[in-house]
Amino acid sequence: MANVMGLATCFFREPTVQKWQAAAAAGFTEAEIDVDGRQSVEDICCSAQRQDDCLRAGGLQPSSLHLPFGNAWDLSAEDPARARQALTGLARILRWAAGHQIMLAVLHASFEPIPPERRSVRLEQATAGIRQLAQLAQELGVRLAVEDLPRTCLGNCADELLQLTDHGRTAGVCFDVNHLLRETHQSFISKLGSAILTTHLSDYDRLDERHWAPGEGCIDWTALKQQLLAEGYQGRWLFEFNELAAPRLGRAITPAELAARFKAY
Repeated sequence: MANVMGLATCFFREPTVQKWQAAAAAGFTEAEIDVDGRQSVEDICCSAQRQDDCLRAGGLQPSSLHLPFGNAWDLSAEDPARARQALTGLARILRWAAGHQIMLAVLHASFEPIPPERRSVRLEQATAGIRQLAQLAQELGVRLAVEDLPRTCLGNCADELLQLTDHGRTAGVCFDVNHLLRETHQSFISKLGSAILTTHLSDYDRLDERHWAPGEGCIDWTALKQQLLAEGYQGRWLFEFNELAAPRLGRAITPAELAARFKAY
């Protein structure tokens, strides 16, 4: 099975049907809907609906939704009321996604900062919340993918993701390649293997997340692609960065340029 290419909706600063048509003409077939975690559940669903309509009109399949993140959506919150509120809101958005035939949802296990002395407690809390959300997702026919995150966020290494997802049995993993700051891509892939359901692709300098276009940072893209494929990865090459995040290019990168650049690796 060929690995299809997709774009997160953050790619275009001002998306239009015509821009998505250009992406489709360049070979992109799928998209991930991004939402604003500062909005209410109702506004998030309305925004997602508008994006869904625009993508489909442009010839792309909205195949995933990035669930909102931030303090209001933090499943690891130690305040039980806050954790329940986050779970309830995320569940409502999951139901919206399932109702629109969007069968993959990407989740952040926490917000930050996470104090070192509270990390184990927060990991347990997040793991319990993910288990509940994943059960609902399974009932809805939606796959849940927990994303690796940078800095002090939960899930900043493969070992924590194994705990959060019960070794891939409760949920899968979204591999954001520009979030790894504690271990190599090779180690991460080797430990998680078939648990990786999807990717967020962008480049960085390994000092912090940058969300640059591939080729603008230090990632060995040829080696990365080869190892993922060797592990049997059949998911999407889903790019998550803004079209202006190409500092060496000095201008916006087009979908056609991105596709050609990535295929060359």
